[in-house]
Amino acid sequence: MRSVAIFSLFPVTNTFKNKNSLFYLCSLLLISLTIGCGASSSVPIETSVLTVDNGEMVQQGIEKSRQGNYKGALRDFNQVIAENPQDIHAYFNRGFAHSSLGQFQQALADFTEALKLDPQMVEAYVNRGNVYLQLGEDKKAIADYEKALKINPQDAFAQNNLGLAHLNSGSPELAKIDFTEAVTIDPLYGEAYYNRGLALIDLGEAEKAIADFQKAADIWQEMGENIAAEAALAEIDALKKASQ
Repeated sequence: MRSVAIFSLFPVTNTFKNKNSLFYLCSLLLISLTIGCGASSSVPIETSVLTVDNGEMVQQGIEKSRQGNYKGALRDFNQVIAENPQDIHAYFNRGFAHSSLGQFQQALADFTEALKLDPQMVEAYVNRGNVYLQLGEDKKAIADYEKALKINPQDAFAQNNLGLAHLNSGSPELAKIDFTEAVTIDPLYGEAYYNRGLALIDLGEAEKAIADFQKAADIWQEMGENIAAEAALAEIDALKKASQ
């Protein structure tokens, strides 16, 4: 069985000119362990239809999502959309809430609606790709990540997840290229080093994999992400034992 890949998941964002905030969540693919993740470059979202009241309601929904109250967040986003069917932020963040509840078809619909309103919304392509990746639809995930990167080639977050889609689809060489690009964009992107280590294992390059796992562990230890660091060090121990 493949080692667990670290999956950068669902940036929840409002980058409109009000004080709505941007935060990132990460999870380990295949297990429910939460760690911190590297920031992603993103395209600012401009809109003229977001009213002050709706903006406050969207922010309220985001805060509920932060607290894990996804059902409450859905109620807030539903209210905003009922009042303003053109509110891109409400669709985007409702998609996050749906995905967090495992309601993947609803999440896909919301991210798709956000993209209808703004075809240049990098985050929506990435998040829709993440849902496809969780559903095992690797080709659709790859297509969405590639669209995101065509708009913003410096998005390390999208580049990492493109690597995961390639890794999951049995293309470790392509995955290695993607993860290398991700760490070139963001040299402190621990997840990308870890995931490149997994690709290198598949390619039979154990020594290089050990170096990547060590780099990931060093970054995470510096960040105080001790659980993630321990996972990387465990990969090193396993590789060293296998070589004895």
